[in-house]
Amino acid sequence: MDKRTVIALLLIGLIIVLYPYYVQLITGGKGVAPPKKVEQAPIDTLEQQEKKEEVPLKPAGEILLAPSSVPEKKVFVENSFYKGSFSTKGGVLTSFIFKKYKYSQGELIEIIPEDTIYPLNISFPDINLDLSQIDFTVDKETLFLSKSHPVDSLTFSFSDERGFSIVKRFIFFENKYDFQLQFEVSSKDKNLGRSYLFSWGSGVSPTETNLSEDLGYFEASSMMGTEVVKIKNFQQPKGSNIGKMEEFRSGETKWVATRSKYFFASLVPLSNPAIGFKAEGTREVKYLNDKKLEEKKIGITLEMPTGGMTFQNNFMVYVGPVEYHILKGYKIGLENLVDLGWKIIKPFSLAVLWIFVNLHKVIPNYGLVIIVFTILIKILFHPLTHKSVTLAQKMQELQPKITALKEKYKKDPQRMNQEIMKLYKEQGANPLGGCLPLLPQMPLFYGLFVVFRSTIELRGASFIFWLNDLSQMDKYYILPVIMAVTMFWQQKMTIKDPKQMAMVYLMPVLFFFLFKSFPAGLTLYWTFYNILSLIEQYYIKSKMKPKVAVA
Repeated sequence: MDKRTVIALLLIGLIIVLYPYYVQLITGGKGVAPPKKVEQAPIDTLEQQEKKEEVPLKPAGEILLAPSSVPEKKVFVENSFYKGSFSTKGGVLTSFIFKKYKYSQGELIEIIPEDTIYPLNISFPDINLDLSQIDFTVDKETLFLSKSHPVDSLTFSFSDERGFSIVKRFIFFENKYDFQLQFEVSSKDKNLGRSYLFSWGSGVSPTETNLSEDLGYFEASSMMGTEVVKIKNFQQPKGSNIGKMEEFRSGETKWVATRSKYFFASLVPLSNPAIGFKAEGTREVKYLNDKKLEEKKIGITLEMPTGGMTFQNNFMVYVGPVEYHILKGYKIGLENLVDLGWKIIKPFSLAVLWIFVNLHKVIPNYGLVIIVFTILIKILFHPLTHKSVTLAQKMQELQPKITALKEKYKKDPQRMNQEIMKLYKEQGANPLGGCLPLLPQMPLFYGLFVVFRSTIELRGASFIFWLNDLSQMDKYYILPVIMAVTMFWQQKMTIKDPKQMAMVYLMPVLFFFLFKSFPAGLTLYWTFYNILSLIEQYYIKSKMKPKVAVA
């Protein structure tokens, strides 16, 4: 140990010894106060807790609701499209199962998430009154709609001795996804505040096997005036795995909706427009064994004016598929929720969808519908294809002359191009003629892509063998391989220029990687189109062969 270390240790020891005297000096001899003993509040015994819960009145803001002796009941409603369950606690919807749509595992779809705020609750924020705390009485326990009994109602009622009464009357229909709510409030002496909130707070459940794609469609939307507002972004603090959505909009609101890829729930005021809406949600990302798990919930709320101490408002509640023709029938803009592509593509998407739906009425297999549709498209574009093949053949015949011109004017590129263009004009040839059939097909092809990807009509549509869902990719890649092989064959027939031979091999490979993740229905269309193109080219070329004169 050297000299400096010894000195340092002595100084440290001196500081430790003298520190209490230093503290006493600067605190005037009071020293450091010992920590006060914290006295814990006495913990209630179970008996005391139960005693506290025996409160004669249930507080709910300014309105005190007497406790109800009515036990909670489940009320069941069923029609051809769904099976629903309501609770007398709040008169809210606790379950909604579609009878015509299934998960990939085969079970019927439940659209209300588990462990959630039940939909169709109503609250009055100005007076801190939440109807989910009320025990309603109900006039029926089960409700079955049928063709012979197409309309019926379910009434949840509450009233107390002070003249405060609430009625939630639901009206259901056979063969409809929507139902109505008549909401009535009567208060003798209590102001109910400026507005009340009608909520679908749970959002909707994800339903698809491809969860990330399904969650990508989750959003809240609303019709404000004539504009459709869509909200899907979450604010996520840096470092947090939870994002939050909280959007408030004020103004005339005709409806509000929350959706997944194929299903949605919407609240539509019928008596008078809402004065605003709210979208609230969470997005949480977890990792389990390095596997990413994501959850999204987006709840929606309408803000309605109260209209005094006594009023009635009517609503439509739609809980069903994002199906264009159903939604357009309501004539309130709900069809805008269907993603049909850009504005320029939308007419093509609608035309394809219309043809598909109507063909399916006579051909109950969407795979066969696609094949018939492809044949119709091939017939429609046959004149263009014929023109294209003719021009390609003419270009092939001109190749020796073009080669000669290139050789002749190789030192004068400008003159060479002029002579080649002159030759094209004289012979009626067009080097871009081969692209003619493709150009008008591009928007149609994109329309097909949109229809296969977004519309519920193709969801779960099977064709043959392994193709059990044409809206999903072919998970065995059989169809993309067949598509690439037929494309190679077709390219081999079409391209004769040695300088373009690389395309014969590259394009099928490129298209294979492009189509392997596309919906199988789209790949089926393109594959069958290739096969028909091969037949068509053989036919056209056979017609173009010069006839051999008979001696």
